[in-house]
Amino acid sequence: MEQTPQLPDQHTPPRPQHDDPGHEVVTREGEIVLPGFKSVDPGHESSEPLKKAEAAQQPTTNNQQPVKALILTGFGINCEEEFAAAYRLVGAEATIVHLNQVLHGHVSIHDFDILNFPGGFSFGDDLGSGVVLANKLRYRRNAEGRTLLDDIKEFVAGGKHVLGICNGFQVLVKLGLLPDLSGTVTPEVTLTHNASGRYEDRWVKLTVNPRATTPFLKGLTTLEVPVRHGEGRLIIQDEATRAAIEARGLNCLTYADFDGGPTDVYPFNPNGADLNCAGLTDTTGRVFGLMPHPEAFLSLYNHPDWARRKRATPGLSEEGDGAWLFRNIVEHVASLPHPPAPSPGGEGEPDVEQVRKDEQQEAGNWPRLTADKTLWYERLKPFSGQMRREPTPAEDVLWQALRNRQLDDAKFRRQHAIGKFIVDFICTQHNLIVEVDGEVHDEAGQAEYDSGRTYELEGVGYHVLRFTNGQVLHQLPTVLQKISAALLQYSVKN
Repeated sequence: MEQTPQLPDQHTPPRPQHDDPGHEVVTREGEIVLPGFKSVDPGHESSEPLKKAEAAQQPTTNNQQPVKALILTGFGINCEEEFAAAYRLVGAEATIVHLNQVLHGHVSIHDFDILNFPGGFSFGDDLGSGVVLANKLRYRRNAEGRTLLDDIKEFVAGGKHVLGICNGFQVLVKLGLLPDLSGTVTPEVTLTHNASGRYEDRWVKLTVNPRATTPFLKGLTTLEVPVRHGEGRLIIQDEATRAAIEARGLNCLTYADFDGGPTDVYPFNPNGADLNCAGLTDTTGRVFGLMPHPEAFLSLYNHPDWARRKRATPGLSEEGDGAWLFRNIVEHVASLPHPPAPSPGGEGEPDVEQVRKDEQQEAGNWPRLTADKTLWYERLKPFSGQMRREPTPAEDVLWQALRNRQLDDAKFRRQHAIGKFIVDFICTQHNLIVEVDGEVHDEAGQAEYDSGRTYELEGVGYHVLRFTNGQVLHQLPTVLQKISAALLQYSVKN
């Protein structure tokens, strides 16, 4: 007997779904409660409070500590797992957290080396791709009056890196972090609907701008990766902006044809972007965004043509093109000096933890010049006062040559606190620090400490000169000549 198929009753209302109030829900205990994901799979629905994320144990690099990548998710972002897989594949430690955990201060971006904005459809692209999320990062203030954009600017100024892919690229553009020619984080370009008028899901070939300086693309010339977006067409506001982007090589990735030449021909250029641009960097090279998805091509077997290629070239690498980009940035970060550990000699620094700024700084006021007031009065001021009263012979000789604007009318201060550090001499007009290294700097491990200290100071906008006691005592004219040259080079008037 033939059975009648059981079809769903079209008149039956759908099962109830959680309603999203459109804002974060926080309990009395300060825990964030998600309203739940509207998913057919009930296993994805949860109203339990978010717990503080813990980084998974991942392979480490050759450095003493692993490179740490923070990957944001939530509000429609959906490529976080591919992002994490890419970083773990190349030996980094990947941590996925909901954006609310960062906005509410449960997780700090400053504990990581690379900040990542994955692809997806944040806030459903209801007002345009990336617009709502960018506004949330720009305008939502925490209890201290800071926005996440404030923290990201500090993060980049400190020498760290930011990556945005697809929707993440759109967010960085709408925030003004890319290309940021003016340095004021003001939007200068935009990403809008594809010229084709449709969502594009296809593989494309990219060429790397040989003038690009970003470490993400070091050593790369071409990439083959997929695109999947509806709003990927880069529009540049005027000819001056276009010329500046080209002159500085910020248009780091270009859609290419079969021969590898830049093209505006569809479908090789899937969206009709100005300059045939698939990716941008900022002027530092530390912020990088692109529309295609390198995290979707980590293995040769991700490619639809892998079988034919493997047969044609049996020795073909089984690694996908996209993995190269992630390996590049992880190796670059791993090669950077470590942040300073406690001084091996036990001298030169008070034993204090990283301080928070006492007063809210306005945008563009880097570098930091003062420490937390409580820390200053309790620990740093007595320490620096002792160092002023008991200078080394070399410090005293150099101070006598620098004081009272004797050198190029530059005003120097001595034993000045910057964050958790006390530096020997500083000229704030030129953001120049001069250090005099005594015998303690010959001790084991001190060179690595000095390198890390210099790296942190330079990361927030200072220039550091180092001299030994012997150079100051026996070659003072040469020392002063080098300081004078640095004053001229780093003058804020230039």
